[in-house]
Amino acid sequence: MSGSGDSIRGSWGDELSGLRIAHCLTGSVSVYRGPDIARALIRHGADVIPIMTPDASKLLNPQLMEWATGNTPLVEIGGRVEHVELTEGGGRVDLVLVAPATANTLAKISLGVSDNPVTLVCSAALGSGIPVVVAPAMHVSMTNNPAVRESLKRLKEMGVGIVEPLMEEAKAKLAPEKHIVDEVIYHLSPKPLKGRRFIVSAGPTREYIDRVRYISNPSSGLMGIEMARSLRMLGGAVSLVLGPTHIEPPTGISVRRIESSKEMEKVVLEEAEGAEAFFSAAAVADYKPVHTIDEKIETVTHPKIVLELEATPKILESVRKNFPEIEIIPFKAAYGLSEGVEKVVSSLSHLNPLMIVVNDVSRTDIGFASAFNEVTVIGRSGKIYQVPKARKSTVARNIARLYMTEKGSS
Repeated sequence: MSGSGDSIRGSWGDELSGLRIAHCLTGSVSVYRGPDIARALIRHGADVIPIMTPDASKLLNPQLMEWATGNTPLVEIGGRVEHVELTEGGGRVDLVLVAPATANTLAKISLGVSDNPVTLVCSAALGSGIPVVVAPAMHVSMTNNPAVRESLKRLKEMGVGIVEPLMEEAKAKLAPEKHIVDEVIYHLSPKPLKGRRFIVSAGPTREYIDRVRYISNPSSGLMGIEMARSLRMLGGAVSLVLGPTHIEPPTGISVRRIESSKEMEKVVLEEAEGAEAFFSAAAVADYKPVHTIDEKIETVTHPKIVLELEATPKILESVRKNFPEIEIIPFKAAYGLSEGVEKVVSSLSHLNPLMIVVNDVSRTDIGFASAFNEVTVIGRSGKIYQVPKARKSTVARNIARLYMTEKGSS
């Protein structure tokens, strides 16, 4: 490997560190996104080996994929039977990704046709028990073709992961890189939480003063979104109750959007039935106006207003009262930790939480509006865990692992 991707390897996460991904590209016009997909995989730690059909090589110069990955693309099968090397030999890959996957390629893979480097590698991978993920891209009319639907059905029955395309402008467009990477990570992650259901709340709430003004906070929802993603990667069925945010939620989970604390309480209680645990990562507004004006207040007629505020519902207390068996994991935003964690534990002890996750919002380099966090986790077992500063995706994975540890010891 030439090392072209070394400067960015792991810069977004380490979920794919030490893993080899065969990235197959086929003759779709969306093949131009191939370098971005490959480099997104590398940014999560993967070593990426490009494999291209003849049509893909006509649309995208293989040298560009070599630059993107640091590996020479496989564009034809020679006497070394490279497809066998990649699926049985010392260079065995951990997963095969086909992105973009044309309707023609989907049909060939589903029927075992092996007439080019991509279909050969997919056929050998499926025969060797290597996970295969496809990301289709085509015109919408083709997605309605019964033959294409039958191909996708066969692939699902074969255990092939499918990244749903983005339906826009009469096209089934190749999914965003984030969705593709998520599906790759999902298929390579162990599933210790399979068959177990979780609720995660995330984001801020908005408590309206009038029709256009509200009380809120700077939460982006990223910590809770990453928590939901981590639980899903480990096999959990996740319901995400999400406040207003610009961040796109993960694929593969149930998302219910809310605005106010009252709406969040209602939806969380609806989702709690049958859930094992509630990860309360949302930054719920502590106060709301006692009276809301059902129009826009004009500054001309009201140069000064006085707001009377009242406390918002205590969602955790409602959950504990209605579902005494559910495990509760509060995320507590503390402004400075000079008094230690004892005060935090004391304030939440009546909820009998399995864990308490504490982060210091007095710091500007973590927490609100940051991609990074650093937390202290206090377990019911009495153990205190320090999760060092890292991307929120990494912090969330560590919290999920600590959850399994504490759940096992409770």
